[in-house]
Amino acid sequence: MRCYKCNSVLLDMDFCNSCGTNVVIYKKIVKLSNSYYNMGLAKARVRDLSGAADLLQRSIKIDKNNINARNLLGLVYYEMGESAQALKEWVLSKNISPEKNLADDYIKEVQSNPNKHEAMSQSIKKFNIALGYAKDGSDDLAIIQLKKLLSLNHHFVKGHLLLALMYMKKEEYDRAKKELNRTLSIDKCNTLALKYLKEIEYEELKKTEASRKKKKTIEDLKERDALSGNDVIIPENAYKEVNYGLRIFGNILIGILIGAASVYFLVTPARVNQATNENASELKGKYEEISKLNVEIQSITESLETLTKERDDLKAQLGESTKSEETLASYDILFQAANKYMLDDKIGCADMLFTIKNTEGVSASYTALQTTLQNLTYPVAGKHYYNNGVKAWNNGDADTAISMLSKVEVFDPTNTYAIYCLGRSYLLKNNDVNNEDSKRCFNKVMEMEPDSDYAEWAAIHIKH
Repeated sequence: MRCYKCNSVLLDMDFCNSCGTNVVIYKKIVKLSNSYYNMGLAKARVRDLSGAADLLQRSIKIDKNNINARNLLGLVYYEMGESAQALKEWVLSKNISPEKNLADDYIKEVQSNPNKHEAMSQSIKKFNIALGYAKDGSDDLAIIQLKKLLSLNHHFVKGHLLLALMYMKKEEYDRAKKELNRTLSIDKCNTLALKYLKEIEYEELKKTEASRKKKKTIEDLKERDALSGNDVIIPENAYKEVNYGLRIFGNILIGILIGAASVYFLVTPARVNQATNENASELKGKYEEISKLNVEIQSITESLETLTKERDDLKAQLGESTKSEETLASYDILFQAANKYMLDDKIGCADMLFTIKNTEGVSASYTALQTTLQNLTYPVAGKHYYNNGVKAWNNGDADTAISMLSKVEVFDPTNTYAIYCLGRSYLLKNNDVNNEDSKRCFNKVMEMEPDSDYAEWAAIHIKH
């Protein structure tokens, strides 16, 4: 076991031998996390996957740096058909401990078979579609979607459970049992599967009891109606009673047919028209988006043609000054950025624009195209690097956080929290000692939002 503060090996003492930190509570936390890991491992070995997942989640919640628990949880998720969740755990594990980590082998193993990985990744999407059908009452569509899902991903436990539930709703209990038994072959002690089997058993018992009572009633009636030797025989009467039950049944049947015809000829055309209008509206929106994108690309293409001529003129003047060479380089970067945007790589486009440093002596066309591309890509890139930068900071990866959040400062300069996290990242890299970079970030936060919590925290860090 290592000290959480200085990473030194801990002895049997209640404090770290290197930095003197009290580690009594820390040791208890690590031991409790390892206990949950060992219990989860025991359940995983007997294929109680849902029970193992619950214990491993507790282990990670107590100690997020428990690599063994996180890797095993990924394996459990993968065995239950949830590859996206599995990859998430392995990637987090690799970020926490990049070297000599089994998660790296697991990720490579998954990525080595892209077809299988893609099929498993699509499982959750298809499951959500089927779940939507089920909520809307379209049980047949839900069953079709789930069958397609399970043909691609046989181990998807949630899919088997939902399909069993659909069959139970339709009272097709034999098919439901098959799906539940398949679930239990994957996850031996799945609580929902066992609960559904109990429910089926109860429903079948009720049907059997009802059938037995009905059979007994019919037999009793037959025995009562049978004539014995002492019964009086009443001669048949010419009068026949009208069978009103048959007449009522006929009227009900006619009413149902009329109602069905009304739905077919009145309601169905209206729904078809409504669906057609919705599709037309959606297509119109797509066409408008495509048209807008085409206009943007056309505008960028025209600007590129103008800038190409300007660049050629600069090449002719290249021998005159070093400044012309620097300006020419900025034109090349702008061309590469525009090409990335037209290939729908907005983040790559923003990264190229980020590298442009010298724009002295450029034309108005250059400035207009640069501004247009910045407006189209900076918000997207800012959000991307903000999410990844904050995640890296939370995981203690100071270098990655600084690299990401420094770009956010350019792409989204109004994001106060990103600048605050950048300052904290500089602190983390410098062992909690302020330097010029961290002070600059904290002062900037206090200038941008002087009355906010971020400004108060920044002031505390500067004083510290």
